[in-house]
Amino acid sequence: MTHRKYSSHLVTSSLLFGLTVAAVAIAPAARADDGAPARDDDEDHSSRKDHDKSKTHVAVDFDLGTAVDAPGTKAGGGGALRLGQEFDLFLVSLTPELGGGYHAFGGHDETRLYSGFIGGRLAIGKIVEPSIFGHVGVGHTNGLETRTAPIMDAGLAIDLTLLPLIDLGFHAAYNAMLPRNDGSALKFVTLGAQAALVL
Repeated sequence: MTHRKYSSHLVTSSLLFGLTVAAVAIAPAARADDGAPARDDDEDHSSRKDHDKSKTHVAVDFDLGTAVDAPGTKAGGGGALRLGQEFDLFLVSLTPELGGGYHAFGGHDETRLYSGFIGGRLAIGKIVEPSIFGHVGVGHTNGLETRTAPIMDAGLAIDLTLLPLIDLGFHAAYNAMLPRNDGSALKFVTLGAQAALVL
């Protein structure tokens, strides 16, 4: 009876010892397996973030404009809303963009110009970014005359990155709406400021 109890106790102890050894051997492997995908995911996320070279820009322009060669049209104000995607090319960045604008001019003809455009800008630098830009689109005027015609602009700008998500800057541009039947065109110069949210 004593021998039988001793044998049973020995078998039980052997089983417990075997299970303990198996658990100790399996646990580190399980922890390693569980941790591996998390590390892979972290590496994937960091590498995607590090390799992401494009940023979305949502920008607002505030303009003062004055007409050129138009005695009946005086200075006025307006602005534009632009949406673009900046592609970082080391020290140079390219931003294709589209948007819409509105300008109101003083004078007896009370010209109002609404426009939609597409274009882009090429900038140099990181913190201080001088750039050139240009757009083409369609404009519609109301006032002494009402007409719709192609419109274009070209100009210079400088942006300052004061905060990680915000760019502030200034710009100057020459704008022209294609000629009327008599050969004359609405031409004006704008000076203004811009603010962009960079996402």
